[in-house]
Amino acid sequence: MMQDRLRVILTSMILVISPSAIADRISTPMQTWFLQSACEPKETRYAKGFCEGAIEAYYNLMPNWCVPDDVTHGEVKRYVMTKIQQAPKSPSIRVPAEEFIWKIISKKYPCK
Repeated sequence: MMQDRLRVILTSMILVISPSAIADRISTPMQTWFLQSACEPKETRYAKGFCEGAIEAYYNLMPNWCVPDDVTHGEVKRYVMTKIQQAPKSPSIRVPAEEFIWKIISKKYPCK
């Protein structure tokens, strides 16, 4: 009986603590120029998967999501990928990818 309680407590702690530990922001965020290299149209499917996953991860962290309900997540990803590909490509431009993606989406779909 005591072992069962201990297992429940430990399992609960792991389930609660793990996501909060993972959700901490990293000290050096990914730069836009780095994401651009994965989002190039000629890249491999693995790079494209990385690109799409990073975009989706970043927009899921957005504090204000004002994209209309009739716009799919795929449409948002394609729009962001296009904007990333069109942006100037230079490692000297130090803009965190998260910030870049949020600005793109907020500009296209502003909160009213």
